Amino acid sequence: MDDWDGFYALTGGTAGTLIGLILIVITLGMDHAKEGDTDRIRLFVTPILVYFASLLVIALVMVPPLSETTRALGLGIIGCAGLAYAINLSFLLRRLAPEETEMLWDMMLPIASYALLVFSAAAWALKALFADLSGAAAVVILLIAALRKSWMITLVIASRGRFDA
Repeated sequence: MDDWDGFYALTGGTAGTLIGLILIVITLGMDHAKEGDTDRIRLFVTPILVYFASLLVIALVMVPPLSETTRALGLGIIGCAGLAYAINLSFLLRRLAPEETEMLWDMMLPIASYALLVFSAAAWALKALFADLSGAAAVVILLIAALRKSWMITLVIASRGRFDA
């Protein structure tokens, strides 16, 4: 784990910063809200905040000098909670029109990331050599999915302001 603490400090700091930025974008976009945006926020914006918050909490579990058992427990809780959230979100998103969602970015990558995090927790509990690498892979996948989703939301909000004025 000695070689990975910088990685988790960097991803945790990035996640914390991006939480603040996405909140600013949402606040600025509230001037251009349309009917039905409450549901869209719940289905498209809230997951971004959940993913970034998950990354921040993962960093808080991975950076301090904890025992492998404690680290495994923390990652397992985050992974199981995130997996339940991502699966529930996928069921909610399937009710929307197919052109409103992207299966890979909105459903598959978050589920894969949280499942990999649960796998990483088990690897930490078993003291497997690949535990740190599997956790890092889960973090990178979730970070990429959250960045992509936040970029798409930012583009939607920006286009509303420009075209609706």
